[in-house]
Amino acid sequence: MYDWPEVREEVDALWSAIAGGLREAGVDAPTGLWRPERVENLWDTPDLLVGQTCGMNVVGDLRGRVEVLGALDYAVEGCTPGDYRSVLVCRPDEGGRDLSGFRDRRVAVNERTSQSGHAALVDLVTPLATGGRFFGDVVETGSHRESIRAVAEGLADLASIDAVVWSLAVSHEPAVDDLRVMAWTDPRPAPPLVVGWAHAGLRDTINSAVSDAVAALGPEVRRPLDLYGYRVGSTADYEVLADRMAEAAVAGYPVVA
Repeated sequence: MYDWPEVREEVDALWSAIAGGLREAGVDAPTGLWRPERVENLWDTPDLLVGQTCGMNVVGDLRGRVEVLGALDYAVEGCTPGDYRSVLVCRPDEGGRDLSGFRDRRVAVNERTSQSGHAALVDLVTPLATGGRFFGDVVETGSHRESIRAVAEGLADLASIDAVVWSLAVSHEPAVDDLRVMAWTDPRPAPPLVVGWAHAGLRDTINSAVSDAVAALGPEVRRPLDLYGYRVGSTADYEVLADRMAEAAVAGYPVVA
């Protein structure tokens, strides 16, 4: 989920440490990561050993096809270990001091299946919506990084950005210099590590390998990834995401619109 080119070496080092632990436990783990052109191809692979996906996916399209292992801890401000949230960003000269000031404006959304870029925003906007609407228009950008750029370039007025991505952007994306953080969304379970059902029996072994790997990594890997630990979890931890979207739908606001 956070495999930016600027930190790819560190992501590879994280996997190398996990794979080493798995091989020591007798699991034939690949030495390198598979990076398909379409990340959906990774999650759809029946023999997926370890992957990271959005929490909305495990209670959505991937329900019954993967099992949650746990969540990496990125020490997001205001969150307990293994949780995260989003920042709402706009341009510095925007007059809106809170979300209500962005009624009928244009919002950038990375994709409508995203917890941090869409569902978290729906959660905040639903009480403000009138007739099932709040924003005047929606721009779907395809990624958080493109949402940041869209707001900075004036193509949208507001975006909800995963706080882990925002930290990466502060270090690597010049467009953040043209933005300000207007608000934070509520904490939710962070994007989980998942295993395909073909390897679900290895759940405990994988979790041990991930926990040990993260604990053993040096600061040269942990700091660029904002990685501080690992929390073992389950798919049930993510039902709150589906519940919140269902509540928004009952209230007449099923999507950001």
